[in-house]
Amino acid sequence: MKKRLFFVYVLYVWTKMLLGLTFYPLRFTRKVVRRPILFPVIFTPFFGLFILFIFGRFAAVLVSVYGFKRDIIAVFLSTVLISITFWQILLLYLLANYFFALWRTNTN
Repeated sequence: MKKRLFFVYVLYVWTKMLLGLTFYPLRFTRKVVRRPILFPVIFTPFFGLFILFIFGRFAAVLVSVYGFKRDIIAVFLSTVLISITFWQILLLYLLANYFFALWRTNTN
């Protein structure tokens, strides 16, 4: 029972941080810098891209789509790829910015 409760708690914290990074990236990146145990949450968009590519390969083997439907799927996947990539770049930039600011205040 305790393992299950711990799993639910970890899932809650991960989801809360992920939603916070989605809507308030500046504030929640600061929380990640203050609590280093939450550092893997920053790389969740990268994990999402990895899962998207794996599912895309499985779907390419199992489903054959031609014509207009193929174009719609391509536009959707391209949009998701670009938006998640830019989101990941933003989070890494904010993380580097906070680490630089933290380093700068500690050296002075």
